[in-house]
Amino acid sequence: MTSWKNWRWWWEYGAIILGATICGGAIALLLEPNHVVPGGITGLAMIIKDQLGVPYGTVLILLNLPLLYFGWKYLGGRTMLIRTLIGVLVTALSIDLVSAGIGPLTEDRLLIIFYGGLFSGIGLALVFHGRGTTGGTDILSRLIHLWFETGLGRTMLAVNVLVFGLAALIYGLEPAAVALMVSFVMTKSLDSVLHGLVATRSALVITERPDAITEAVTRHLRRGVTLMRGRGGYTGRTRSILYIVVTRSEVARLKRRINEADPEAFVTIYSPQEVLGANLGARKL
Repeated sequence: MTSWKNWRWWWEYGAIILGATICGGAIALLLEPNHVVPGGITGLAMIIKDQLGVPYGTVLILLNLPLLYFGWKYLGGRTMLIRTLIGVLVTALSIDLVSAGIGPLTEDRLLIIFYGGLFSGIGLALVFHGRGTTGGTDILSRLIHLWFETGLGRTMLAVNVLVFGLAALIYGLEPAAVALMVSFVMTKSLDSVLHGLVATRSALVITERPDAITEAVTRHLRRGVTLMRGRGGYTGRTRSILYIVVTRSEVARLKRRINEADPEAFVTIYSPQEVLGANLGARKL
């Protein structure tokens, strides 16, 4: 079956196009008219556009062309080039078309921070779900990591610090401060869409009464329990370790049932980043 006849092919490229359109719209309607500079190459393109009077999309494409070439040559080959090129072109066209056709929505800083960050994060998450990128800092960071063996996070931070510093010199401290807040909201929005709004909790229980706790959990909460064996590093004693996944609303009931079955049990409860599987435990979460 050729790739274009595969439903996943259509979903991935559709996600890239939709996500890049949302990113471009957020920049055109909220960020660029108020001189709120996004991080990375997109922000640098905004600064150059304002200084030279060149269309934003044109600058964005020109800045990404050398990165696309090096990314194609050293990182991902033809597939990476096509998906990134689509992301860059759709973002650039969306910015220029929306700016010309609609214009800014608001000058309220709070609305810019919230909705600018929210829609930028949603758009990027859709692009990443489609296994694409919008070019820019992502490619640059991976190239620097490849050539100089520096950390990806450190490289991205350095690029953003330079762009935000330049924006502060040109537009002033307030727009730069707003841009930092937009970046924070965008990161949270991106993580939420990529990994889901976690509604589950995981529990690790170290106990000497595994059967009693297992019976209580399966009977009263109707959840599955995974049993493991562990040995204490200090005491050398062998204990049972139970792994349990419940919904957030069931945490209080879980703690009560564990305490009733074994008041001496050691319990840790945490939020998993992501939970996969159609059937977790005895019934669906």
